[in-house]
Amino acid sequence: MTEHTSSVPATAEDGADLLNAVEAHHSRFTVLPSEAAYVAVVLWAAHTHLLDSFETTPRLALLSQKPGSGKTRTLAVIGDLVPRPMDATGVSPSVLARTIHDKKTRPTVLLDESDTVFGPKAVGSEDLRGLINAGHRRGGHVLRCVGGGTTQTVQAFPTHFALAAAGLGDLPDTVMSRSVVIRMRRRTCDERIEPYRERIHQAQGHALRERLATWADTVRGDVSRAVPDLPNGIFDRAADVWEPLLAVADAAGGHWPERARTACTRLAKANDS
Repeated sequence: MTEHTSSVPATAEDGADLLNAVEAHHSRFTVLPSEAAYVAVVLWAAHTHLLDSFETTPRLALLSQKPGSGKTRTLAVIGDLVPRPMDATGVSPSVLARTIHDKKTRPTVLLDESDTVFGPKAVGSEDLRGLINAGHRRGGHVLRCVGGGTTQTVQAFPTHFALAAAGLGDLPDTVMSRSVVIRMRRRTCDERIEPYRERIHQAQGHALRERLATWADTVRGDVSRAVPDLPNGIFDRAADVWEPLLAVADAAGGHWPERARTACTRLAKANDS
């Protein structure tokens, strides 16, 4: 593996320290199933501030077989860290397509209770699944009719957007293959966390969000040109999923490049099994 260095100016915030702070913030309120899961969630939140630097954006899937596994709480903590979070629960594909097409106002989409959309009893989810899949790659788009009556025209809406979803069971196979999958579990009695209080703790998350945005501006050029080394066995769709997160880790430096590649190998392998 080549040595990973960052060209961040000396006066800029230390990226590794910043990601450490984001991870510490997460661990106060969430119990994730592994160290690899914390690494992936932190890198995913950071990558949303650099979205247009990458050819692809991985979907983050927080999934469990049973309720009460911390999915919604993890999604809430993530929402405090990403740019313009939007709760997409119950949003129609047409509304979502019109919301995400403008880069200046494009939200980070958070979809809780994804099983109500994609579960075995759900119907009519094909349009949303297609939108999510198209938005995985920069340059993707969907066609929508605009206007009314005889003046309707067909318009292409850009669909490149970041998505984190939480739910019971699995997502559709085409979405799963584009996702970093975290298999959530119920925490044990010995695993203590702080109660999350939005009125108190949201501002702390927002402060980290501002720091992530500022840091992202200092590394955007390097990240846009980066071609990160991939662990053995990571190729094709898995490479599309993990390259943005590895690029963020390399830009941050410190122990993050090594931790990112360990997390990549473990989570990608688990997703294939």
